[in-house]
Amino acid sequence: MEALVGKSIPIWVARSVQIVFQGMSVRHGQILESPRSARWDIIVELADGTEVLAWVDRPDQNPSGVEAILRQAIDDAGLAEAPPKP
Repeated sequence: MEALVGKSIPIWVARSVQIVFQGMSVRHGQILESPRSARWDIIVELADGTEVLAWVDRPDQNPSGVEAILRQAIDDAGLAEAPPKP
């Protein structure tokens, strides 16, 4: 995944994005710090043009928090895998 990462963003955030989007065809991503708050804005564009947007506020700025928010954004975008059929 080609990504633009803001200088103030810890490197583990990009790794968390890679973990969550593993197996998806990603065109590129951006991880930026909001200039007016301590929020991180994560934008991932998939190969088909679909964009997944996530906003991570300070309480969730840890590996498990970032991954949970990204998984929720994927689900909200309708991209989550369907549960296995019985």
